[in-house]
Amino acid sequence: MRRITVISVVVALGAATVPAGASAWTWPVTGPVLRAFSLGANPYAGGQHRVVDIGAPAGTSVAAPREGTVSFAGTVPTSGRSVTIQTADGLNVTLTHLGTIAVVRGAAVAEGQTVGTVGPSGVVDLPEPYVSLGVRVTSNANGYIDPVSLLPVVTAPPAVEAPPVVVAPPVVVAPPVVTAPPVVVAPPVVTAPPVVTAPAVVAAPVVVAPPVVAAPPLVVAAPVVVAPPVVAAPPVVVAPPVVAPPVSAAKSCRAFARKPS
Repeated sequence: MRRITVISVVVALGAATVPAGASAWTWPVTGPVLRAFSLGANPYAGGQHRVVDIGAPAGTSVAAPREGTVSFAGTVPTSGRSVTIQTADGLNVTLTHLGTIAVVRGAAVAEGQTVGTVGPSGVVDLPEPYVSLGVRVTSNANGYIDPVSLLPVVTAPPAVEAPPVVVAPPVVVAPPVVTAPPVVVAPPVVTAPPVVTAPAVVAAPVVVAPPVVAAPPLVVAAPVVVAPPVVAAPPVVVAPPVVAPPVSAAKSCRAFARKPS
């Protein structure tokens, strides 16, 4: 109940502090709203978008949506280069993802005055360049207001009537020319030369070989004469030993004496 009451108070404050109509506000850039404002009953729930993202080419001048005093001009980690303008009726108007900043803190700015250019800078959520615009009640940390509810309604320019489309007459395509196939010329007929009759070949007389002379009969060798068996020699007769007669000692001494010296 407390959070629902806070949201109700914020809406009431926004309605009380915004002048009748939205003519007192100026769009910071001319371009489409790429991502709309989204805030549920619980300001702490995820998936909420407390600003509007307005597309514009990089380097485009960014105007102050309201007159007031610059309370912040610098860089923050996620939102990049940012400018906050505090209005006399108690609102904080913040522009983020700027490319450059053209004002300083404490400076008084008029509505529509250039305060910077389109970036990108910081952590961006879209591929094309854009500027984010947020509006919050200064005295309430969760008092966010949809900026589109404060900005003037942009009327689309009248559509320019396109000139009538002139339909060209249908093109008549000529049928394709059929090319006659080339005439095939038959090759000239070649006449075969006359057949030349070969002269008759006379075979040579057959020479009869002389009769074969038979070889003389083989001479048979004489029979081999076998030698007679060898007759064994008679046994050798051993002569009896010769026995010399004994010699006497006297004959022996005479013989020794006669032996020349």
